[in-house]
Amino acid sequence: MKISDAISSEEMVAIEGNAEHLGISRLLLMENAGRAVADEILKRIKPESCVVIFSGLGGNGGDGFVTARHLASHCKIHLVVLGNPSLIKHAEALINWEIVNKMHHSLRIHVVRSASELPDIKSSVVVDAILGTGMRGTPREPMLQALQLMNRMSGTKIAVDLPTGLHPDTGVLTTESAFQPDITITFHRPKQGLVRGKEHIGKLVVADIGIPPEAELYIGPGDILRVYKPRHPHTKKGDFGRLLIIGGSDRYVGAPILASLGALRSGVDIIYLAAPPNVISAATSQSPDIIPIPFKTKILKEATLSKIHGSIKQVDALLIGPGLGEHSETLAAARQVFSLAAQHDKPTIVDADALKVISEVEKLSSTTIITPHAGELSYITGRTVSQSLDKRAQEVRTLARKLGCVVLLKGPVDIIADPEKTRYNWTGTPALSIGGTGDVLAGVISGIRAQGVQSFLAACVGAFINGAAGQLAFQDKGVGLVASDLTEHIHRVIIDPGAIRALYHSQISIEE
Repeated sequence: MKISDAISSEEMVAIEGNAEHLGISRLLLMENAGRAVADEILKRIKPESCVVIFSGLGGNGGDGFVTARHLASHCKIHLVVLGNPSLIKHAEALINWEIVNKMHHSLRIHVVRSASELPDIKSSVVVDAILGTGMRGTPREPMLQALQLMNRMSGTKIAVDLPTGLHPDTGVLTTESAFQPDITITFHRPKQGLVRGKEHIGKLVVADIGIPPEAELYIGPGDILRVYKPRHPHTKKGDFGRLLIIGGSDRYVGAPILASLGALRSGVDIIYLAAPPNVISAATSQSPDIIPIPFKTKILKEATLSKIHGSIKQVDALLIGPGLGEHSETLAAARQVFSLAAQHDKPTIVDADALKVISEVEKLSSTTIITPHAGELSYITGRTVSQSLDKRAQEVRTLARKLGCVVLLKGPVDIIADPEKTRYNWTGTPALSIGGTGDVLAGVISGIRAQGVQSFLAACVGAFINGAAGQLAFQDKGVGLVASDLTEHIHRVIIDPGAIRALYHSQISIEE
């Protein structure tokens, strides 16, 4: 099996969160996981067999509790709980503990708070359900002593999801006492650590636990949680990114301001706005949080690039395009900005008028994100965009492979693709057809990218946030919704992404 076929522990957590958003509860996933382990064990034992299950207090332990319940009618079960069950904080594991703790006749439960309480049991099967994909660091007492005991015990040894003591992503053993399984039963898809550390896992069994493909195809709350994590107490200004926005012209003032406001709400630390004087005056009156870099001219020209060049060196990402205009001098300067960004290896988000330069480009950096709507995509490719969602996705993938970048096609369903992956965003409302919402989207994506999030994930998460903020804004404003209303709701989506239900439009054509 190739590492490209495996997923990281972080991706698995996101997939589970997205499955929950689709209506598949974590409790059901735990039930299916435990049942899958029990089914594999039943293939390998006789009725008189003794199965010993060592469970931790987290989600992996919860899988062990479910496994014990399903096996209780078939063989002799000893459930060894490592730690005080009163300390179980995992909601689904707690529910399943409360069930098995009532099974006094069919289960023998051993609560082990210290190594001295580990039982001496002869077994046909030993099950490791101690620590799962959330494991970090070296297991502590009584887990460490339990692992040593488990490795000495007779019988077939089975690891649930991954062996305790194996790092879920690197495949490196975190302790010499790591569990040594004959079989590892993992869920949904192989984890990267299982592929990288394949010599430590025995035979690998991948069990289906009912997660639909849509949990990976559709962007959901799990993806938001990959981006937004608690900040370290010693975080300082600039640690979460510096963004440069280049936009605006003598005619278009609002677009770069909307992009700046969207970026500010994304969580990026510092935003520089390079724009003509009239745009800078309006922007700073809107928000004192924007650091201005005024042009001396009414539009972007090559003569203004010397002032921008120093800022490009300092920032973590740049956005070019909102309100830029279509002057030939401006588009020529935009080409130079692309070159400067590539020279300094800066992730670049290309939107609005700057997209007109893309049709002339043969290749872009893999960190570049372009954000066309259907008309702009047609301009770039020279072909009319299909109405079928599947065919649109093919067209977006083709362009992403041709340019070597991330492409986000805005529409009733946003399609995001890089040369290898494609995902869909279903958040939003038809009310987002008003002018300016795409500028907010570009700002949100750019702000996320400047925080160090890789380009494909930044585009996906930005699309979800922008569409969900639009849904919330529409609830408040109705048909009076304007683009700036979205910026008032971005933080609500980030704080509680699971509260926003995507609108899975049944009228969207999947195939023609």
